[in-house]
Amino acid sequence: MTIDTLGELRAELRECVFTPAERKALERELAELIRRRNEALAAEEGA
Repeated sequence: MTIDTLGELRAELRECVFTPAERKALERELAELIRRRNEALAAEEGA
């Protein structure tokens, strides 16, 4: 996922209504995607 895509996803999620359990699951999934993106960016910078 690109940085723009993650930003758009965050904006869309802010407007949605979720149960607390759904919100926690989505937050975990988004955190994992951000972690992967950061690792990829760090790898590119180290190359």
